[in-house]
Amino acid sequence: MSLADLHRVLAAQCANGAFASTVTRGAERIEDHSCFVTGSVALLLHVLASSGRGERARLERARERALDFVEACESPQLPGAFCFYPADDRSPRVVYGLAADADDTAVAWLALLAAGRRGIAAARKAFRECIGPASRQLVPGHAPWLRPGAVRTFLLEQGRDNPFDLVVNANVAALAARIGERDHPAAVGARASLRAAACGRYDARRLGRRLTPFYPCSVCELRLAVARAIALGAAELAPVLEWLAERSGDDDPLRQDKPLYCNDHGQPLWRAPCLQQARRLAASWRRPEAIGSDHHLEGIS
Repeated sequence: MSLADLHRVLAAQCANGAFASTVTRGAERIEDHSCFVTGSVALLLHVLASSGRGERARLERARERALDFVEACESPQLPGAFCFYPADDRSPRVVYGLAADADDTAVAWLALLAAGRRGIAAARKAFRECIGPASRQLVPGHAPWLRPGAVRTFLLEQGRDNPFDLVVNANVAALAARIGERDHPAAVGARASLRAAACGRYDARRLGRRLTPFYPCSVCELRLAVARAIALGAAELAPVLEWLAERSGDDDPLRQDKPLYCNDHGQPLWRAPCLQQARRLAASWRRPEAIGSDHHLEGIS
């Protein structure tokens, strides 16, 4: 991919610093500005700025604007935790009133740490005080791959509307490895659950959203999240990557129009072509054959 592709990614940044998604709900198409997509692109901008391929200053400016948006998503009620959307209601969104969640918190901290905007000590405090309480000693029996310590998605108790998601737990494992919290029960439980799914040889394509309620393309997104966790130090997740590779079929994890996210009941669907294009660009500027597994590609999510 060329510098023209990079310019297209940068041109997709909105005035508020966000990188937009498109949400489809029936025939309706809605623009959506989220912490998760913007934080994911910010991580990739950091990778691209560090690549030595040019445009560094412009990439860093775009990254900093994206991180301004990400920081606006920090929860006023739970400092150190991040929500899918900013605390005010002014940016485009599909859902209102979402609580802070472990997924956005993990990705936001990875992006902020990569840019040097926040430090390890603050990240550890947030991990222990925000993500830690979402770690459950008892997990539902209907999901045999779950192990004690795995985290629910939202950082509050919401029963059936707050499921366990293996992508979320992979992102928690990635952050824990990055900040030296590998032995925290949430990190141990996250890794153990992922390994249990792999060792149990569950059919990830058939089970799909039972494994990843918030990710409609479960195999693709879980592979990318696990690869990043491994790159950041969770080496014991290598069998999980092998298990997912066996089940990937013809899925293209970087397909431009691929549905990336959904609500836990499966609808609506979020697509983020700018994130997919940034992922392709980062892969082509590094090692395309090892997407997500090279330490330089730790920003791919």
